[in-house]
Amino acid sequence: MDDSPTVTVIRVTRPDTILIRATSSLLQSMVSTYLALEGVTCDKRAEDAIIDWVEVHADAERLHLFTCDWLRDEYGRLLGDLADIQTGETLTSYLLEQGVAQVRPNHVFDVIFTLCNGKEPE
Repeated sequence: MDDSPTVTVIRVTRPDTILIRATSSLLQSMVSTYLALEGVTCDKRAEDAIIDWVEVHADAERLHLFTCDWLRDEYGRLLGDLADIQTGETLTSYLLEQGVAQVRPNHVFDVIFTLCNGKEPE
């Protein structure tokens, strides 16, 4: 059984940041948090692409949240991705396909480096 939480998207706040509401089995309630898309760098056009993807995939609690051990970036945003449980498509793969995002392979390392050192890696 898949124990990743189901997600409702509240709004897109930046090209790489989404306000979500997720189920929390630990708290047995809903939790709202900001999600930063992990592993990609998005340009301004990504906001519209995210809205389009969510409109297609968000009905009937089809979205699941996938995170990297609930790691948060220097702004307190949860690092992760959204996936449609019926099709398996992820939001980041869609953004890459549409050409509005680029792969950022060292994203998690950069976040940990910034958290530990107070500055981004050079």
